[in-house]
Amino acid sequence: MKKKELSVTDFLSNLKSDATEEQRKTLESLYIPVVDKMNEMLDLIVNGTADKEEVIKEFKSMNEKLVGVGAMTKQIEDLQNQVKSAAETIEKMKKNGVSADFISKFDEQLNAMFDSEKFIDFAEGRRSKSGKFEFDKKGVTSLENSYTGNILLNQQQRRVVDPFANGKTHLRDVINVEQGDPEYPSLTFNQISSLDRNVRYVTENGQLPESAFAVKEVTEPVKRLGTTMFISKRMLKSRTWVRSYILSHLPLWIQQAEDWNIMFGDGQGENFTGIVNNPNVKAIESILSDNVVTGAAGSVDSVTSFNGGADVVVEFTAPQPLIRTGMQITFTGATKMTALNSANSVIKMNDRQILIKGVTYVAAETVSAMSFVVKNKYFKNIEDPNSEDAIRTAFALMSYGEFTPNLVVLNPSDVNAIECEKDTTGRSLGLVQTVGGQKRIAGRLIVESTQIPEGKYLLGDFVNGASLVDYTALTLEWAEDVDTKRKNQVALIAQEECIFALYNPFAFAYGDLAALITAITKA
Repeated sequence: MKKKELSVTDFLSNLKSDATEEQRKTLESLYIPVVDKMNEMLDLIVNGTADKEEVIKEFKSMNEKLVGVGAMTKQIEDLQNQVKSAAETIEKMKKNGVSADFISKFDEQLNAMFDSEKFIDFAEGRRSKSGKFEFDKKGVTSLENSYTGNILLNQQQRRVVDPFANGKTHLRDVINVEQGDPEYPSLTFNQISSLDRNVRYVTENGQLPESAFAVKEVTEPVKRLGTTMFISKRMLKSRTWVRSYILSHLPLWIQQAEDWNIMFGDGQGENFTGIVNNPNVKAIESILSDNVVTGAAGSVDSVTSFNGGADVVVEFTAPQPLIRTGMQITFTGATKMTALNSANSVIKMNDRQILIKGVTYVAAETVSAMSFVVKNKYFKNIEDPNSEDAIRTAFALMSYGEFTPNLVVLNPSDVNAIECEKDTTGRSLGLVQTVGGQKRIAGRLIVESTQIPEGKYLLGDFVNGASLVDYTALTLEWAEDVDTKRKNQVALIAQEECIFALYNPFAFAYGDLAALITAITKA
């Protein structure tokens, strides 16, 4: 039985200091031993180590000791009878299969009795009677307007048959979550809109090149999310699983709504500006098939010798921050270094210069007519790819600078399809691994969500690229008013206030799995 900060024995012991000599003798010889024995028996009942016969025998013995003693005997005997009656009820219900939660409820009621004002007054001699303490001895009863069924008295099973799916892992579990400041109901942050990282080696007295960046402010306000549930008081009291079911599931429903809004919110009204609807969030297959950068005639400033003329350095007239090492660049209009007119792999030096290996330098190349296009090297570059190849390629493509994708969100049906992929002999490819109870693909976490359509994927850096800011944390509150009282109901209110900040939309991608596989398949 759960220990209280001040037990009945403590009450009576404290009373000894203020009692008369006669009262003290009575307490020492009778009441304290009886209460100690009663506590001992209740421990045995709750722990399930005492049966009905033992309980009746022990309380009968205590009753015999109390007969004819003092003016308080009748009140203590009444109290014992109430406890014994409740104990007998518990024993019967245990035999009928009632769970330990109900017994715990009885334990709580018993402790509430000991802590009640009228019991304390009784124990301290300020009143002659303790009064009656009501114990809820019914484990089942009829239910009102929240329950379908007509079996009123029956064994209760804690298992709840729930045909409605709840996600296992939610974005709140994996995204960067920050604590908001209650004084500021909005969050303002900076997004870089242009960048020129013009860093290069110079001589001791040479002039350093100039770099620059431009930013824009983005402000996201607090959004309120929640729901209200009206529950019959009789159902709430009578069904042992109702409270635990509601209190454990309602937060999941809130998180499920969070998932949808983080991914697909349109920024209108009380919706987040979700990841998918941000214009800078592209599909990997689109990034692969579309040109990353194009440059018209006049975009090339110079072509110079490097590594003794075995390679060349191309400098652009304007910064090209989107070009990254490993991309493929193809020039048009080179007349002397015609190898530049074929696809060449880029080694990026800074935002204005790239190194191209293997193209022999030829002096006096005319650059004014040269144009170019840049594509990702993964486009049509992988033999017979499977789903893991596609997702691994997406992870590789989205890894740059401080941003690295840490997860992919997939529909459970697509996860199942990937797990079922087989080789030409019918053996499973084992593309999805379970590590620490979590499913992973290409070394990254899979978040299975029914909020994302089948055949789609969402991946990105949910640690550095975005965050969920808790302005006020999720709260659950029981409330009632005149209307709920008239209907014998109580309202459960669940709500939170959050800000979703998408710091870098370029760190995320949303697209179609089948189209991604097609985009990387080598022709």
